[in-house]
Amino acid sequence: MEHPEDALPADFVDALLDRREASAYLASIGVRRTPKTLAKIYSTRNDGPPCVHHGRRPLYPKRKLHEWAMRQLTLQHVRAGRSGAQPSQGDMRP
Repeated sequence: MEHPEDALPADFVDALLDRREASAYLASIGVRRTPKTLAKIYSTRNDGPPCVHHGRRPLYPKRKLHEWAMRQLTLQHVRAGRSGAQPSQGDMRP
């Protein structure tokens, strides 16, 4: 990862998260995606968070979800810089 703040928290525990849990985890680190949005991203695009299936149930590996979220935050910062807009406090990067 490029930024020190992208590092996993010291108390991080890897797990497989369902869409509801994945949505809550993403929100906790500043990336808002509803379970419905995660489902739509999975079925219609190829730039969503990595997902595995246990039968028909989609599960998100928490470590990969965190890495994907950090890339999303970096993209938000880059886009804000290009538009001349100031990123919100939650999106600030050095």
